[in-house]
Amino acid sequence: MPLSRLAALIVSASFVACVHAQPYPAKPIRVIIPFPPGEGPDIILRKAGDDIAKRIGQPWIVENRPGGNMVIALEACARSAPDGYTMCLLNSSGMSVNPHVMLKLPYDPERDFKPISNMYFLLGGLFASIAVPPNNIADFVSYARSRPGKINFGTLGPNSQVDIFRMWINDQWKTEMAGIHYKGGAQIIPALVTDEIQFSWIGVFNALGQIKASKVKLLAIDSRKRSPLYPNVPTLQEVGLPESPFAAWHGLGMPAGAPDAAVRRMNAELGSLFADKSFAEFLLERHVENAVTSPEEFAAFMRRDRERLGEVVRRYNIPKQ
Repeated sequence: MPLSRLAALIVSASFVACVHAQPYPAKPIRVIIPFPPGEGPDIILRKAGDDIAKRIGQPWIVENRPGGNMVIALEACARSAPDGYTMCLLNSSGMSVNPHVMLKLPYDPERDFKPISNMYFLLGGLFASIAVPPNNIADFVSYARSRPGKINFGTLGPNSQVDIFRMWINDQWKTEMAGIHYKGGAQIIPALVTDEIQFSWIGVFNALGQIKASKVKLLAIDSRKRSPLYPNVPTLQEVGLPESPFAAWHGLGMPAGAPDAAVRRMNAELGSLFADKSFAEFLLERHVENAVTSPEEFAAFMRRDRERLGEVVRRYNIPKQ
């Protein structure tokens, strides 16, 4: 048996042995996330942590490690002690896309993490700079087709999920929008405002203030039905696009080998919180959909999502780098 696995089993056994003497959690819980402070996932996770801390008697300490197409944060989490006191934010980019586009991925999405629960699906939006003349998708497509290579599309890095979405939508529209890469939505939205980029696909919650202030154009939403908060904004299907090949989700996990008792406790706390009416309203205002499940359901979902996105990557012949 590898020493790392043996160590994980020893930690887990020690946890079970002392659980009655020292109820979990007995100290703060670190949560590693691959996004900068102030972005939607950061805001939601900090709010969740503040609310759950009141019930468990210990805070969640959020540790932001953005960059590297989610690799920096996920590698740090995978290498952390599996003692139940480190959690990591898992998402479709890091868990479903990276295994198909990176040659030397420093973590294994199947073996290095213990799923706790999915948390939510994002409402994605197609955004345009107010500096471009079109105010609807049909006109924007014509505008982009007439300017091959001159429309900048903000992504989260080469071969990131957002970059592959750019390839997909270029294919659908027969356009040639160029990828311009950023660490997160907190950088993409200002780039849209200043017309450094002209278009992007990103979570709507990243731009709530800019939408309200008419500093960016929300031309369509990636959803099966219109948002009650933006009833005049059409869905992708309404503007002639097929269903998006991406499911933008965020969930929580722990390093492999973490104690089952810790996973179950955090899963139960998430289920209780996401069922709370006031927290549900908080989520609605940020355009995210509750997706809390059991650890087993989350594990199965991630496997299916990884397989599905592997098919998308192969369709566009994206080489591993």
